[in-house]
Amino acid sequence: MTRPAFEEYLESEDNPVAIIPLGSIEQHGPHLPLGTDSLAARAMAEEVARRTNSFVVQACMPGYSPHHMGFRGTITFKPETLAAIIEDTVESLAHHGVKKVLIVNAHGGNREIAATAARLSARASGSVVLMPSDTALRDPAELLRKVDAHAGASETGLARLLFDELVEMDRVRGFEPTASFHDSVEALRDPDAPNATLRAQLVMAYTGDTHEFTSSGVWGFSDPNDADIEDAREGWEYRLSLLVELVEMWKTIPLP
Repeated sequence: MTRPAFEEYLESEDNPVAIIPLGSIEQHGPHLPLGTDSLAARAMAEEVARRTNSFVVQACMPGYSPHHMGFRGTITFKPETLAAIIEDTVESLAHHGVKKVLIVNAHGGNREIAATAARLSARASGSVVLMPSDTALRDPAELLRKVDAHAGASETGLARLLFDELVEMDRVRGFEPTASFHDSVEALRDPDAPNATLRAQLVMAYTGDTHEFTSSGVWGFSDPNDADIEDAREGWEYRLSLLVELVEMWKTIPLP
């Protein structure tokens, strides 16, 4: 948008909502683009904005990804760098009268940093900053069964849905999983044992840098070739509808 167009938008929109997509630039196996998370976050943010008359500010492409630095192409910010970018962006928007900010985060490594930055920037600027999480919607037993956390079938399906021209499936032809865990951690992966929620947290806590447990960069045991684009579309539309509903609901609520 040009400056005059943005000024006209602010004059015509009683409840402007800024949407900040957060992602990463990091290795995504042999076949997905380095910017997968940021591209997905931006696509989601732009569609929510289109449906709710909001606007998108992508303040940065990289995120917090030190665990992927064992693979070339990864760029990671320090926690304080990422937090400062978020805080400065929110405070700048507030200066211009935009005090409702939705953070769409597509990279797990950003989660705690962004949540803290959201709280601090809201307090400093008098804004309301939301960063919804879909963690509660996930089935922990299913997570343990598939361990499809990064660059596997589910993320490949989403990438093929959103930016198929950037996906290089030839690089994973005949793919065999390379992930392996210490025996004591592997034993926690039984999806039929009790307390799946607790065991899923322990599995995540005991996984270190990606290159230490998977040579391919695919974090899990699913085959990218099993990606289901229609399944990805269903999940995408579900998450999108929730965010659209959230923003529309939010626009009816005045600032404190």
